[in-house]
Amino acid sequence: MTVNHRDEAEKHLGNAARHLTEDPRDMRIAEVAAAIGQGYATLAREEETTATAAAMNEALQSLRRRFDDTRTLVSKHVADGLASRDGDRWKAAIDLTKALDEAHCNMDSLVDAHLADDGWDPRSAYKPLAGNGGWIGAAATKEASERDPWAPAPDITASIPEPIRRVLAGHLAEMLLDQSTDEVRKWARGITFELKREGFDLGDAIKKRITDLTLGSDPSDPPF
Repeated sequence: MTVNHRDEAEKHLGNAARHLTEDPRDMRIAEVAAAIGQGYATLAREEETTATAAAMNEALQSLRRRFDDTRTLVSKHVADGLASRDGDRWKAAIDLTKALDEAHCNMDSLVDAHLADDGWDPRSAYKPLAGNGGWIGAAATKEASERDPWAPAPDITASIPEPIRRVLAGHLAEMLLDQSTDEVRKWARGITFELKREGFDLGDAIKKRITDLTLGSDPSDPPF
């Protein structure tokens, strides 16, 4: 049975006060009760301090996850802007990188990684090249240069076999619920974002699986 140290402290300190005021001859009992009450009060403060530290750590971890996710999304946005053949988008990306640098939030390495993954040359990404009446973004392979980074990816979700969607959604949901390490949840979010970027949106399927895992299956669903 769990002991409520705060309640115990209040009880013993109350006893001490009562013995002091009701009968002066009970001074010794009052001293003992006060000592016990102070001991429980110390334990209560330690519990509260531990709980506060745990809550602050969880909040810090949550902020760190959000910060990492934000860096990933913003750096991808900047990379697509630098690769764009639209002069205004290219300049907006350049201005954003400068603003991020001034805010002590340099993302050049992440931007370069996105550019390289998409087939662009990061070394020339920041160099404006005159052509076609305006700016040209980073030099690229032929395949990358023919692809508009701002064009939405075609939705291929329906073309993926249902068993594959179900298995992937199930594993990603379990990873997002995993409490053993933040890295697992970070991988799950990254995979989900990347799949969606490629036109494979598992958002609804993952939400349903998380609901099933936490609340149980919908009783209206057929049992097969």
